[in-house]
Amino acid sequence: MRALPDHSPAEPVGSAPPRMIAEPDALPFRGRTAIRLDPDLGIASVFGPSRTWCDEAPVERLLLVRPAAGRLQVTQGGRTLACCSRDALLVAASRGAVFAATGVERIDVLAIERTRLAAPLAALDAGVLRRIGRDHPGLQTLTAYAAGLLRGLIPAATAGLAELARAHLAELLALIVREPDLQANAPVPTRRDLRIQVLKAEVEQRLGSPDLSLDAVAQAQGISSRLIQALFQAEGETFSGFVLARRLDRAMQHLTAGDEARPIGAIAFDVGFGDLSYFNRTFRRRFGLTPSQARRLPRRADRVQALAAEHV
Repeated sequence: MRALPDHSPAEPVGSAPPRMIAEPDALPFRGRTAIRLDPDLGIASVFGPSRTWCDEAPVERLLLVRPAAGRLQVTQGGRTLACCSRDALLVAASRGAVFAATGVERIDVLAIERTRLAAPLAALDAGVLRRIGRDHPGLQTLTAYAAGLLRGLIPAATAGLAELARAHLAELLALIVREPDLQANAPVPTRRDLRIQVLKAEVEQRLGSPDLSLDAVAQAQGISSRLIQALFQAEGETFSGFVLARRLDRAMQHLTAGDEARPIGAIAFDVGFGDLSYFNRTFRRRFGLTPSQARRLPRRADRVQALAAEHV
C-alpha cells in the first residue's frame, strides 16, 4: 500500500524488490499495471483500475483497500459501503465482493489469506465491511510502512525478514480493528513534513552515487527542483548542504568501524565524493580533525556518538 505523494518506485533494495506487473487478469481490480514485491508480501499499488471488479480469488482473503483519490464502493451480501480519497475499506472475506470505482486512478491494497489470520482479525465475521478514516493513526502508520516496503526503502532482504514484514502488516491492521476510534497523541504530520521525509529517504538511498544531484532527485520524485529547494529551506538547510552532511557522517561511520585496510580514498568514493581534496577539506571543517585522525580514534561507540553530536 503506497502512501503520500505519487512517485515512481525507487531502485530495488534487498531481495524483495518492487516489481511492475502489467497483465490485467493477474491484478486485483483489473488494473492497467501495478507495483508489488517479489516475493509477494500481500501489498500492491494498482494503477488504472477498472470501474467494476468482482474478487474471484482462488482462496478466501481479507482485503484492505484504499483509493488515492475518488470514490470506491464495495457490495457484498446485500450490503454496500463506500469510502473516498485516502480513507480505506476493510472487507473481511472478499471472494464475491463487487467493487465500483469512480474517479480512481490508484488503489492501494493489502491482502491476507484468511487461513493466515490471527486474533482479532481471525474473529471477524466473513460478512464484515468496515470503513476506516484517513486520520486513523494505525492506518497512517500501516500506509507509510507499506509504502516504504514498496519503494524499497525498507528492505526485506531475507525470507525471515519478509515473514516479519508480513507479520508487522497484519499486526498494524489488527490494531486498527481492535481500536477503531484510536486518536493520535501527536499532531498529524503536514503534507510538507511528509514530502521532506520522502526526499531525505531518496537522498539516503542514492548517497553513494556521484551522480546524485538536485535535478536527479527532482526527476525521480516527479517534482520541480525549485520546490525541493524551498522544502529544504523551510527546514533551515539547503539540499546540497544536507547531501554533504550525510556523506560526511557516513564517511565517519566507515572510518571508525575498524577497517584499517580500506584506503581513505576508497571510503570517500563509496560515500559519493569524486574529489579527495574536497573530501579532506570538508571533513576537517565538519569534525575538526582529518580523516586519518578520525581513523585513529578509540573504537568506542560513545566516543563516536559524542563527536557526531558536537557537529550536528
